[in-house]
Amino acid sequence: MALALSAGIGTVQATSIDPSHRYYRDAGGKPVFLIGYYDWAAVPDGFFIDQPSCYRTMVEQGALYKLNYIRISLSVNRFTDSTHPRSWNNQPTPVPFAHVNGKADLDRWDATFWSGLQHQCALAQQNGVIVMISIFDGVEIRGNGGAAYGYANSFWNPANQTSPFYPDPDFNHNGQIDDGGEFYQTSNFNHHVGLGKYQRLLIAQAVAQTASYSNVMFEIGNEPGGSDPEWYSAVIDYGKSLTDKPITEEQNYVCGSTACGRARNLDGWSEHVANTPAQVKANVAQIVGHGVPAWEDPDGPLLSDAAVSPDDLRRAAWYSFAGGAAGWGGFTVDYWSFGHGFNSTTASYYRNLQKFIQDSGVQFWRMVPTHNLVSNNDSNSCLARTGEYVVYVLHDASVEVDLSDLPGSVLYRLYDPRSNTWGTPQKVSGGARRTFRKPAGADDWIIYIGKGSAPG
Repeated sequence: MALALSAGIGTVQATSIDPSHRYYRDAGGKPVFLIGYYDWAAVPDGFFIDQPSCYRTMVEQGALYKLNYIRISLSVNRFTDSTHPRSWNNQPTPVPFAHVNGKADLDRWDATFWSGLQHQCALAQQNGVIVMISIFDGVEIRGNGGAAYGYANSFWNPANQTSPFYPDPDFNHNGQIDDGGEFYQTSNFNHHVGLGKYQRLLIAQAVAQTASYSNVMFEIGNEPGGSDPEWYSAVIDYGKSLTDKPITEEQNYVCGSTACGRARNLDGWSEHVANTPAQVKANVAQIVGHGVPAWEDPDGPLLSDAAVSPDDLRRAAWYSFAGGAAGWGGFTVDYWSFGHGFNSTTASYYRNLQKFIQDSGVQFWRMVPTHNLVSNNDSNSCLARTGEYVVYVLHDASVEVDLSDLPGSVLYRLYDPRSNTWGTPQKVSGGARRTFRKPAGADDWIIYIGKGSAPG
């Protein structure tokens, strides 16, 4: 199949940035708080990397729990029966470029891969799930000890191509190209030559193949540790010349002091940094409110491994929401062979948060994080606008909330995020600091002060 765009680049009513510049809207124009997962998996159904993870299963199981976000990487390496580790079912996994006699031909697409991506986008769209398509992947271009998910097996490595399509970008000969100026060649990208030419082709193909889906966003890359703002900005500029859909940047723990950095033209900012709920709270406070939606999407051992507590994940999700973040995600081993299986307890806690948003009618997109309104705000958070407040309390038996700017009196209700239980409506007067007490049996708890539209 000759290298060509097999789907026209068009405009559809699609996921967009809310005018608040802190959240996204779905294709129907509704502001959404994103909750979901990202994971490594083979893009087409019926194929597997070294684990039994499957995007279809993630979407279908997650949708039952109101999970509305999934992140799919286009640049996961090709696994076969002879790679180390090998593919889960010993079948070669399709990747964006066609393979001939085990080598990547960057002048040809793999039709199975791209039809698989379209099927995942269509399935997600049917289930109300927004797809974040991550185009490049830093993991696949790092050393990783020669493993199949590293540069030794990457289709970006000229040694794995039918013939070298460009000189080896491993300029310092350290067995990876996730270093400054290697995979991230801004001049070649801007001039459509060498490695930059094929990076542009992959971006254009991803945009074209998903143009008809209203639930798609793009992320330039997963963990691109050696990237820099100039390269990022050039890539985003090119992407924006092809699509109006949001294009985001991801900052991660592998970035050095001079690597990565913030592009000038991004449409979203996510981080893979936090290892604890407390770090989620702190990191969200630093990244929210800088002109684009921002959120924590952690890939750290204490919030993603098989032993992670559902309670901690619930707390992290609520810290995200009450902190004004655009969403909450995270790498998960739920679907991996060494994982714990799909965790219905965690998913139920996530569903409770979405039900809180739905049942309360809270207009979170009009609110901003204002933590100084709640006592002990090192541990507690507050999302507020005049006349409406969401206060997240981690453990305190009672807290004070400053309602000095609230005229008159309004209804409030207490909410238990673990049991999805609402207290009875009560009135509170503004004009001063008011005390609220934890509902019986709760661990963390929420005070919703506002329209009185909560259920019951």
